[in-house]
Amino acid sequence: MVLKKKQSLVGLPKEVRDKINSTPDYYYWNNGLFNTHIVEVNPNYNSTDAETVTKGLHNAFIIMGRDRPRGIESGYGGVGGTQCGTIDIVAGLGGALAKQVDEEDETVFTDKSPELDSARIYLSQRTDIDDNFNLPEGFVGQAKAKSAVAVKADAVRIIGRDGIKLVTGTDVYDGQGVRIDIQQGIDLIAGNNDEDLQPLVKGDNLGEALQEIIDLVADMNGITTSLVQMYFQLVTAITVHTHLSTGPIPGTPVTPSPDFCITAVSQYAQLSKMLFDLVIHQKNTVSTKLDYTYETGGAYINSIFNNTN
Repeated sequence: MVLKKKQSLVGLPKEVRDKINSTPDYYYWNNGLFNTHIVEVNPNYNSTDAETVTKGLHNAFIIMGRDRPRGIESGYGGVGGTQCGTIDIVAGLGGALAKQVDEEDETVFTDKSPELDSARIYLSQRTDIDDNFNLPEGFVGQAKAKSAVAVKADAVRIIGRDGIKLVTGTDVYDGQGVRIDIQQGIDLIAGNNDEDLQPLVKGDNLGEALQEIIDLVADMNGITTSLVQMYFQLVTAITVHTHLSTGPIPGTPVTPSPDFCITAVSQYAQLSKMLFDLVIHQKNTVSTKLDYTYETGGAYINSIFNNTN
């Protein structure tokens, strides 16, 4: 993180810097505490006769004119378009590079810059908002010649005491009077990169799907348990199975095979463990279903606050 000086003289006219440096205890009497005025760089905005500019004392501007995201040639105002009225609120024109004069102490006039300006609210009747701020296309696409509002800063917070709604598709016609034929959604894009943009999940449908899958797993558990029990019975039957003797005393039973009895005992142990594991598995499926797919569960998959369609 780059830390800025508490007070910087960079970009101020030489006359002002000389006065500051020659004034005893200047920083004591001009410290800006309690939001009092302080001398700092306040850029000269490169305005045109189409713009009404309200300029504060500390690099804050309200500019009312036509679509102009950057220099005087930019936007629909730059190509002579009409119906592109714009209100641009800028705090920190030029950002960290703000200055009033250049290295030769010549006056500098500063244009707006989506990249450099520290914080900005751009409100326009007609503009290419995605191109202006270098935003990816996403699923929503690039807005061309549309009314738009852009909010840009290092940190943006939208705060609603009673809730926030992000709503699209409320009207039949757009701000230019063109019929809206395609319903657009909402893209949440991190890192200004839309390469791996995927649809949001609808929680209720996902919950129903997971419950159905868990039920199918539980059914498979029941089928497997039945097969194991049937195999258990088969092994038991074969273990005690005998044949009638055809030897010296015909018709008398013979003893079961010793080799098979040893194998059967081993099978009993494995079958018992398998039945125990199946019981545990069945309990786990029920627990998983309760934890994740019911509102009372400790890890319920749906938000109790936020919704999407």
